[in-house]
Parts: sequence; C-alpha cells; structure tokens
Amino acid sequence: MTNPYGQQPGQQPYGQYPQYPQSGTYPQQSGQQPYGQPSGGFPAQQPYPQAGYPQGPGYGAPQGYPGQPPYGRIPPMPGQAHIVVPGSQIQFPHTPPLVLATMGSRFLARVIDGLIIGVPLTILILVLQFAVIAGDPGSFWIVLLFLPLTSLSMLVYEGTMLATRGATVGKNVAGIRLVTEQSAGQPGTGIGGGPAFTRLATMVLPGLIPCIGGLVELLVVLSPFFDEQARQGWHDKAAKTYAISTKALY
Repeated sequence: MTNPYGQQPGQQPYGQYPQYPQSGTYPQQSGQQPYGQPSGGFPAQQPYPQAGYPQGPGYGAPQGYPGQPPYGRIPPMPGQAHIVVPGSQIQFPHTPPLVLATMGSRFLARVIDGLIIGVPLTILILVLQFAVIAGDPGSFWIVLLFLPLTSLSMLVYEGTMLATRGATVGKNVAGIRLVTEQSAGQPGTGIGGGPAFTRLATMVLPGLIPCIGGLVELLVVLSPFFDEQARQGWHDKAAKTYAISTKALY
C-alpha cells in the first residue's frame, strides 16, 4: 500500500531527513566500527584542537624542543658575547651590559703604543746604523732589522701587558680594556697569555710577509670597521676578545 505521495511504507517523506539521537553518533553498518573508534588494535587518535581550549603554546609563542632556544634565536657560541645594541653594547652571561670602545679611542691607543715602541726602536736602529756604516760603508743591511724588531717588541710589550692587565699604556690613556668571557666580570685582570699572544700574532706576523705583508697588517688593524655588531677585528675574533670602554658615559 502506498501513501498519497507514492512512497512505500517506512520510507521518509520527500524533503525530510531521518532523526538521529543528539549524541553525535550516526547509524553504522553491521560489523562496522563506530566513527573515530580504533580498529585492528591501533590506538585511538587524539581529537583535533577545539576552539576555546588550551592546546599547547598559544599562537605566536616561541616554539622549539625542550632545552633548545626558540626558533629564530641562536645563543652565542662559547666565548662569544651577546649583542645587546649592535656596535655599542655587549653582554656575557655573568656581566651587566658592557659598552664597546669607540674606534676613535682605539686609534688613540694605537698611536700612543706605537710611539712607546717606535721611538726607542728608531733611536736604536739609527745608532746601530751609524755605528756599522762608520766601520763599513756598505753595511746598509742593518735597516732590515727594524721590522722584525718592531714586531718582536710589540709581542713582548703588548702581549705581557694584555695577558696580565688587559690593557697597555695607550689603552689605559684612551679608556680601553680588552676582555674575554672569563675576564669580563673581573676588573683589572688580564685576558691570559693564550688570547693575548694569539691576538698579537694575528696582527703583527702578517707584516713579515715580503711585499704584501704591510698591506695585510694594515687590513687587520682596520678590520674592526668591518664588524658592525661587536667591533671585533680579525685579531679579536681569533682570540675571542672584545675592546670595552672603561670611561663613564655622561
């Protein structure tokens, strides 16, 4: 028997849908696992995040594995400082922010130390030259000793003072102190023999190369201008040292 609409008994009228319980379940075929339930021994899947419920770090929060820094932030390597203000301030884990020495003060320190080393050496070379030439007019080779003696004097003078005090006479006058990660928190201490002589060897030994040695040495001296972050020269990077200011800022 059909109804007036031509439908069989038990069939829903046109335009109507079967009513299911409000529990969110749907009719299942015989032998079929309920939707979302595990089958075959696999563990049940976790539900997708629901709006209004916490599901881990919020949007925009730093991400990363436990014990690692957030994405985009790389900690400084051992011996390196954290850049607080590029070209102006650095900081080590155990120190407050340290003000970097200006290039003007570093130039002043270099001039003073150059005079301290250069003037006595010039006088010594002139005395030896006149003494040798007086006995042997063809002995101009004495002038060739000037460059090696200058380099040796810098290694002894600056190396000793930087290792023990962190500053030479010129750096004290200009208000500069060289620090490493270990010495930064101990005012008045030196940077140690290893960093001191590594720094100086990188700076002065290229000058012994014939023909181009002087140019290489000049580039090393000017290399702090190439670093806009920490004002480290190539010799500073080799020794992991930083030139900081010891004068108060007003």
